[in-house]
Amino acid sequence: MRTILLTGVALMLLAVAATAEDKPPTELGLSVYKLGEKYATDEQAKQPIDDLCAFLNGKVEGAKFVRRGIRNKPEDALKLLKDDKDKTAVAIMSPGLYFANKEALKLTAIAEARRGGNDGEQYVLYGKTKADGYPAGKRIATNMTADKKWLDNVVLPITKGLKAKPVEWVQYDNLMDAGYAIADDEKDAPDYVLLDRVTAAAFTKDADLKESTLSYESAVLPQELVVEIDGRLGDKRDTLKAVLAKLDESEAGKKLGVTLQTATFVAPDEKRLTAAEKAFKGE
Repeated sequence: MRTILLTGVALMLLAVAATAEDKPPTELGLSVYKLGEKYATDEQAKQPIDDLCAFLNGKVEGAKFVRRGIRNKPEDALKLLKDDKDKTAVAIMSPGLYFANKEALKLTAIAEARRGGNDGEQYVLYGKTKADGYPAGKRIATNMTADKKWLDNVVLPITKGLKAKPVEWVQYDNLMDAGYAIADDEKDAPDYVLLDRVTAAAFTKDADLKESTLSYESAVLPQELVVEIDGRLGDKRDTLKAVLAKLDESEAGKKLGVTLQTATFVAPDEKRLTAAEKAFKGE
């Protein structure tokens, strides 16, 4: 009788072990929204994101990350995030899209990019004259007109109490073109070009753009965020955060960092994130 019982227990343990081994990995959709990036589409940029998914699949046990889509327009990105059939569990997105949809889509920022190795993002203005204070009424080139609220409330807000004509944002897919238009005194050239740190560095190295100047400095703002949607990462959340934070600690991760334009994704600066969110909401 005892032998029969032991045999039964052994068979049960083997069945449990086999079930655990046969359990398929949890599919986790990954979407990307790149504000101001003309070529941020599945056709043009799928390979780096597919490579990222493959990398994560080898690091996050029990998970199968799958690209849901890469978009450069907010309305298209929201379609991906709201798709209840092919759900997105995690997304890389701009802070503006995050703040605008945080409550409605139950978004949680779990990591932040370090583009150019910079801690946070800071914007400057390029032009032939220095911008002393808010450049009221000026035409400013940017590739981010899809998110005017982010630009007006956070990046270049009117000083509180100041009655000034708002700036006019002018869309340029290629900011270098705007810089050359200013340098060449073209008829319809903007007054300034809004630049992030990486692009500003490129401007200062260009011989044709050196005669003009950089001025104005925004607050230090959040970079792109890695965001969980509606708690869908579950018990894979902490592992994913750890893997992203150590992206630059392997050769494969370093190669990914080059194509993703960030060597690593660190924990968000909560103080900076909160300040930017309040400014975005006009608080």
